[in-house]
Order: sequence, then C-alpha cells, then structure tokens
Amino acid sequence: MRFVASAEHGRRRPRTLRDVVTLAEDLFLLACDDETGRLLTGPARLDLGLGGALLLDLALRERVALVDSHVTVVDPAATGDLLLDAALSKIAGEAKARDRGYWVRHLAKGVRAAVEDRLVAAGVLRHDDHRMLGLIPTGHCTPEVDGRIEHELVGHLHDAVVLGHPASRETAAVASLALAVGLERHLFPRADRRAVRHRMQEIAEGQWVGAAVRQAVVALDAALGIVPSPGWAVESTSW
Repeated sequence: MRFVASAEHGRRRPRTLRDVVTLAEDLFLLACDDETGRLLTGPARLDLGLGGALLLDLALRERVALVDSHVTVVDPAATGDLLLDAALSKIAGEAKARDRGYWVRHLAKGVRAAVEDRLVAAGVLRHDDHRMLGLIPTGHCTPEVDGRIEHELVGHLHDAVVLGHPASRETAAVASLALAVGLERHLFPRADRRAVRHRMQEIAEGQWVGAAVRQAVVALDAALGIVPSPGWAVESTSW
C-alpha cells in the first residue's frame, strides 16, 4: 500500500509540530511532496540526510560530540525516543572510533522506513491500499494527512532564510540538513536561489553533522557522475 494525504483520518488526530519530536521526521516531511507523494530529492540523498538527522539530534541533546574528528558519546543516558536511543546505542557499542561520515552512512540504513512507520502510527500519514504489490515505488514517499505540520516547518525556515530573522537552534539544524540534501530550491522556489543558498549556509555554519551529510551526498553524486553545484562549503568541524 502507498501513502496519501487526506483531510479526514477519523480514528487518530494528527500530531502538531511540537509532537514531531525528531529532526528525521522534520526532514522527511520537508522532502515529501504532500500532493503527489514524490520525493523532492533522490532517495539515497534523503537516506543520508535522515541518518545525519539522527546524529544531529543526538548532538543537540548533548549525547554525542565531535572529539578529535571522531563521534564520541559524552552522555549515554536515554533520550526517551526509540529511534534516537537505538542510534545512540549503536554509537556507544562501537568499539572502534568512527568519524562523522561513517555514522551518517551507517545510521542511514533503514531509517526512512522507520520514520515513515512512526508518522503513519501517529496519524500524520495514512496508508493507501491501492499501491501495487504493497511496495513504495522508488522516489515516492508518504504524503501528509495534515499539511499544517510541513507549513509550520517551512514558515520557520522562511522567516530565517528569506526574511533574515535569527534562526533557533532547531531551525538552524533543519536548514543545514535541507541544504545538504538539496531541498533549498523546492522550499523557496520563488526566491533568488543564490541568495537562499548563501543564507542557508550562513545559518548552517559550524554544524558539523550537516557538513558531514553534504560530504556524503557529494561522494554519492560523484559515484553517479553528477557534478556538484558550485559554491558548496562542506568542511565544518565545530558544532
């Protein structure tokens, strides 16, 4: 079955933005066209972004930090979120010191389906029983039941990126991930693309996870023979 938007989803009230508690959920909603069910970026790019979103969430919650170019657990206490705690457990259980790129790629495995399932279970998305063979086509995603969640996310980004208002820590995190996976032209199609990218890079400055996602995306594109857009700054090691 595929997933489609619906104004009516009687048994469960859709969550508000404050209930969508992870950056991975935020990024997924931004990357999914709620009308067509198509991804606004390549699925492999999105997977890397979602893996990075888990890592960035853990950094924001002060569970991990970048120490000597390696991701290090600084607080093993559970966050209370199943996805984040599973990611934290993987990092804590790794015997060898790993860099940020490794964890972006490693945490990307299977995360898109997990995020979709969470959003469906919460009533933010719903199933469509007409999908052929019960499979999600490549390049498709799970559109929203209630578009207000995405609209609120885009509103915060618009205030920071287009209007130049100060960005909150969470908005800066979302901006760094959206920029890394190439969503900026879809989020702000009527704004000057160069100005938008420059402002998003300013907002994302110093966010080592977003930089790691971008590096992974550049490597992926290179493997596929895709030339990266000029002006990408991918090196950043501070949080």
